[in-house]
Amino acid sequence: MKYLYINPENPMLSTIINNAFKFLCVMILMSVMSCSEEDVCAYDEGSLDQSSFECKDLLLNVGDLCDSNGDGIKNGIVNDACECLPNSGVLDCEDLQLNIGDPCDFDGTGSMDGIVSDSCECLPDNRVFDCQDLQLNIGDACDSDNDGINDGTINDECQCIPDFPIIRSCPGFIQNGDFEIIIGNPNNVIDEDIDLATNWKALWQTGSLADLFDDSTANYGTGCFSGPTPLSGVFAGMWIENTTNPAGGPLYREGMFNELTTTINQNTGSYTLSFDYANMSENCASSNDVKVGVYGVYHPTANPLPASPTGIATPSNLDLFGATNTVFLGEVIVTASTTNAWITTSLTIDTSLLAFPTNGINHIMITNSHLPFNHYGKMYLGFDNFCMIN
Repeated sequence: MKYLYINPENPMLSTIINNAFKFLCVMILMSVMSCSEEDVCAYDEGSLDQSSFECKDLLLNVGDLCDSNGDGIKNGIVNDACECLPNSGVLDCEDLQLNIGDPCDFDGTGSMDGIVSDSCECLPDNRVFDCQDLQLNIGDACDSDNDGINDGTINDECQCIPDFPIIRSCPGFIQNGDFEIIIGNPNNVIDEDIDLATNWKALWQTGSLADLFDDSTANYGTGCFSGPTPLSGVFAGMWIENTTNPAGGPLYREGMFNELTTTINQNTGSYTLSFDYANMSENCASSNDVKVGVYGVYHPTANPLPASPTGIATPSNLDLFGATNTVFLGEVIVTASTTNAWITTSLTIDTSLLAFPTNGINHIMITNSHLPFNHYGKMYLGFDNFCMIN
């Protein structure tokens, strides 16, 4: 080390400079001795390549341990926003900051194409999913609104439908679709007794109502009626009359509705409603084709039924429970050549294309269509085996 030359003619200045120089050397030596191998000291900070870190300001990578509260203890974890957040959770795999079974990035491409094994390795996810893009199966729980909460279910179109079940077996959303659960003998009275079938009701309080029969019924109330074939246990029956006559009376206007297992809301996917029908009046006077109307209704079970209609179309089917509580789901044409042999029919209901009530629908209504043919038609039809699945 070279020493400074001090003019001997000024001894006081020489002493001050030499003392200052010695103090500076001591401070540098103490600084060097105080840096451990794991610390970054001021004199060698420039040797670190900031570009090699994901979080350059912190000189750390995402997932690294960090000091979240400045107490010198590494009690935090660097998140993907380069923030040092407290690490309060206990994870199966601390190094990965994940739990066993969590999705992970296997090949470093940013896509979650792996799964954390029980040895805390991110291994390729070779599982086969119904919905490969979502990495989920039909019926799995899912996040419908991207808020991190699984509040939906994957449907058969690989859509995450909020808060709604997938039901694939009959009777599905219909309750007592085959009418077999009853609270009384359907032969004790001839007709107007649809409410003997559990979860089924008439459409209004009094007047001409739907009927209930079974295989042992001998009297259908009209001599030309014949029971459906083959035998099917308990079933319902009612008149379906279509007319454009505004003065048509309500005598042959009948209907029934079923309380669903759960409310169906708009934009919850597609549903299939199926049922059997038979023309029990084929031996009566000939008839033109008729239409059976199918409607979705929101009706609190504690509320009373509507008053009896005053005409074949008054009030309209859409107004029985209020237009804002009713949606027309579709119709089925029954041709004049239909016999008393059971026929199965079905409707596809796309909830994204229809204007559902705000509260959804909790009943299905079956009656004559409010969109009749231009000709007059009237048939007495048997109904059985209602089913609604999605």
